[in-house]
Amino acid sequence: MINGALAMQKIASTVNEAGPELQKLKKATDSLEAFMFKSLLQSMGGKKGLFGSTVPGGEIYKDMMEQSLSDIMATRGTLNIGNTIFQKVAPLALSQIQAQKVYQPKVSTNSIEKKA
Repeated sequence: MINGALAMQKIASTVNEAGPELQKLKKATDSLEAFMFKSLLQSMGGKKGLFGSTVPGGEIYKDMMEQSLSDIMATRGTLNIGNTIFQKVAPLALSQIQAQKVYQPKVSTNSIEKKA
């Protein structure tokens, strides 16, 4: 349990230090987990769900409830799917970001504008 908490702290600090690219990746993995939760909730709810089929707008309320519950469960990391994917993909993303910084051409925009 302690190792899991330390890993989560390390992930959080890595996301904050690495910048917006990893924050986008973290958001995407959390969204994937929320999507999986919503699919699970939809399959568990059946056709009527909690609101029944006779309530006006019941499908809309059902969808809103499922989306809210799935977002909350994903944010809390209930199944830890998003964090697991993030841990596997983040090192690859970091290496790509670092490679892009190394191989960026050293051309100034002024020299391009002068040639045009």
